[in-house]
Amino acid sequence: MNTLEPAKLKEAAKLLPPSPQIFGKLSKLLKDTNTGLGDITELVNTDSSLTTQVLRLSNSAFFNQGSSVDTLDEAINRIGFRELFKLVGMAAASQVFSRKNVTYDVDGSLLWENSLAVGLAMEILANATGADEQEAYTLGLLRSMGKMVIDLCAKEEGTYPSYESNSPQPLIEWEENNFGITNPIVSGFLLNSWNFPEETAKTIQFQYDPNAANHTSPNIRLLNISNGIAERIDKALPGESSYWDLSEGTLTSFNLTQDKIDDTCERVKDGLEQVVTSVAA
Repeated sequence: MNTLEPAKLKEAAKLLPPSPQIFGKLSKLLKDTNTGLGDITELVNTDSSLTTQVLRLSNSAFFNQGSSVDTLDEAINRIGFRELFKLVGMAAASQVFSRKNVTYDVDGSLLWENSLAVGLAMEILANATGADEQEAYTLGLLRSMGKMVIDLCAKEEGTYPSYESNSPQPLIEWEENNFGITNPIVSGFLLNSWNFPEETAKTIQFQYDPNAANHTSPNIRLLNISNGIAERIDKALPGESSYWDLSEGTLTSFNLTQDKIDDTCERVKDGLEQVVTSVAA
């Protein structure tokens, strides 16, 4: 077994786009009542490629409600801070998950669509259960970041195996056997190093096994449930199916029903199709 050390992970993380960190900083800004329009545009504009993608999304058929916009100020005035936050998240996820992940044998398009699906599901379930929708959406979008860093490390070393998409071995077990670390642990490590709230990092770390968490944040199980919803709409990632719990007992603890889950699946599927179609147009 080749163990991926923190130093290797840090070096690999430097190769990722800066957009996830900008997304995290934007989340903090939007929770500050003193934040103004200039603060938002200054932050997003620090990454010109992110700004370009956000404007492209805001001018897509899904978001455009009139004439096209050319600046972030115009986009914000049209759609508001909340929708801009979602757009920045979509663009950040698109940049991070845009390429095929060889280590996990999954195309970038599926990684991005899974990220969006889980983010949308988290937002809907947060609204239904009284959780923070912005935080929930963030968790859904960033939950697979660790896979990208592990893939970068594996490519650098050139000695690591790839997970076969039809493998019967559960993903986390395979990661532990081959890397001595798992993708949710790496995701949490990244978010901590990027100064995301500690609660965000811990939630992502325990998404595969909420029972192992030593704290009781409801977002851990909501993230687990949302991953199951992504699977139900055929946006699952290889090796993860056995970890998601949409049993009646789990849903009842959140006052959720199977009908609510079915409704959420339909809403996520429709929303995802609209976004993907609009972006591709």
